[in-house]
Amino acid sequence: MNFHNAALEYKGDEDDASNIVTKALADLQKTVDDRLKVIETKTAANDNVKLVDRLDKLETKLNRPAGTKTDNDEQIEIERKALISLMRTGLDAEIKAASSDSDPAGGYFVLPTIDLTIRNLMTDLSPLRGLAEVVTISTDRYERFYSKSARGAQWVSERDSRPQDTARPELIKHSYPVSELYAAPAATRHLLDDAATDIASWLVNDATHDFAETEGEAFLEGDGVEGKPRGLLDYPTLATKDFTRAWGNYQYIAAGHASAPTDANLVTACINIVAKLRKPYKPNATWLMNSTTAARLMAIVDENGRRLWAPTGNLIEGVEHPLLGYRVEIDENMPDIGENTFPIAFGDFRQGYVIVDRQGVRINRDELTVKGRVIFDVYKRVGGGAGDFNAIKFIKIAAS
Repeated sequence: MNFHNAALEYKGDEDDASNIVTKALADLQKTVDDRLKVIETKTAANDNVKLVDRLDKLETKLNRPAGTKTDNDEQIEIERKALISLMRTGLDAEIKAASSDSDPAGGYFVLPTIDLTIRNLMTDLSPLRGLAEVVTISTDRYERFYSKSARGAQWVSERDSRPQDTARPELIKHSYPVSELYAAPAATRHLLDDAATDIASWLVNDATHDFAETEGEAFLEGDGVEGKPRGLLDYPTLATKDFTRAWGNYQYIAAGHASAPTDANLVTACINIVAKLRKPYKPNATWLMNSTTAARLMAIVDENGRRLWAPTGNLIEGVEHPLLGYRVEIDENMPDIGENTFPIAFGDFRQGYVIVDRQGVRINRDELTVKGRVIFDVYKRVGGGAGDFNAIKFIKIAAS
């Protein structure tokens, strides 16, 4: 209220004036109090929001997977110590605190960080694991469908009758069972009692090399019996081209000689296999051969003595560099050049071969079977088999 205007407008006695002023002061005080309450409420609300935000951020940080290098290092150390405690003493308190994935039937899932380490190392040691599609499942079998495209579209004129039954795509089911891959590294009690020994690293490296070498062989040569992987080289091959070749057969390109192809034969076969791989598979195509075959190709020279797989020739130097524009991967499990062998594979291995992992690597500690020694049962379940039979092709040492 404006006191000056009230006083000018007032024409009564002093008591009435006093009442007017008192009422005006009371109204002013109420207005001030109301505004103070609003300010206090907003301030408290802002403080609460800030507090809630801080708590949310803290909770998020505590609950999220280790994202920074520091967080990841701390988690690795916690899990490593928990695993060491289980292996040294058989006590599972620490590993239960670090992971709830216990198995009522016995054993524990290897903790996530260590499991990831195993898989990374296996990618380095087993070339096909790094090239093929890897699927992780929680059952004992993986199934997928492939569609063999069938062209049903037909040209019709305006007045032609439209056929009601055109060709339809054919669906083909592939099934990939998994089987157990097992390793049992052992240590003496004295070794476990020696606190200076990094038991966790030893276990991971030992089991990793066993798994990588064994599964690497199976991915190429496995027979697929009893759930084991069926290897690339175990499937039949035909010389006929895509879409005329019976499904279930890879295509091969003959090297032009029954047992001892010449340099010219090999160069021609390499050029032909690249040409016959269809365009959809070329962006991710890779060569696969052993080091002996690679050395043979690197030694090929033209009529002027220039190496073809070199900057001065038609190819590029070194196994680590592209061959005819495509990366070369060395797998010593591939066969040498010899009669009726398939020493060179080329194509998109991610489309052409599937590896199936049953989720979780497991470990059991056994100190009773062999007195004085502690055995660690490490096992996983894995399978594998062909995917798209048009995606990978082979060079066969044969005349035709």
